[in-house]
Amino acid sequence: MSRTSNVVLSLIGVVLAILFAIAAIWGPGFYRKSKALVAPIVEITRSEERLAELDAELPFTEPADGVVDEARFDAFLEVRRSLVPRYREWENLERTLEGGEENWEAALEALEGVRELMSVQIDTLRTAGMSPAEFIWLEDLAYETWFAVVSDRIEESVADAAVRETTTADLELLAELENRYGSSTALRRLGDHLRGRLDVLENPGAPAVDGVVSETSELFWAHREELAELDLRAYSEMHRIIRGSDNVNIQIDAGD
Repeated sequence: MSRTSNVVLSLIGVVLAILFAIAAIWGPGFYRKSKALVAPIVEITRSEERLAELDAELPFTEPADGVVDEARFDAFLEVRRSLVPRYREWENLERTLEGGEENWEAALEALEGVRELMSVQIDTLRTAGMSPAEFIWLEDLAYETWFAVVSDRIEESVADAAVRETTTADLELLAELENRYGSSTALRRLGDHLRGRLDVLENPGAPAVDGVVSETSELFWAHREELAELDLRAYSEMHRIIRGSDNVNIQIDAGD
């Protein structure tokens, strides 16, 4: 979702080269078949224009203090929640294409997948009132700068879920024993210990990360598990393509 046009230029170059080559070598019948690839290319080109329009409509400036507004971060997460099902669909499409032959039908299906994903992403951003520039800034800050440093800590905190569950069950049992047999110094000390452990497990301090102010790190940390689930890069390399940081490479088997 950048202003670069790697996606469009790559796709258009592939399609135009194929159209001229086919018209000259294989004849008009194959040429007519290849024209089906033009429609999604045009739509993808229009998507690039819509992204530029959205940036113009919703100009974004990075906050000078580096603090991420919680409402904007919530909007960012909502966009990603909406996109995950689409990325899962693309993930399934990738598996299908990898298992088959590279031909016109596969190329068309891949282009349609890119077109659909870009369209949905743009519409979702518009609904959230978020520009592509703001989305990419938040994504880079959350994932490239912060998440890359604390991912191990996040995995540890997720693993602590079982300990939290056991500690909660122990506290419930302790309360039942106190209700049945009365309290004692030993039981109160045990209860204080269990509650202290649970507080540490449920409220671990946000880690300090270079390039991320403490308020923002705390905000990210509070949503750490969801950030891990919404890492779009984990679903497919397609996310790099959508951002304009990679090219689309579609090979056509002319013998199909």
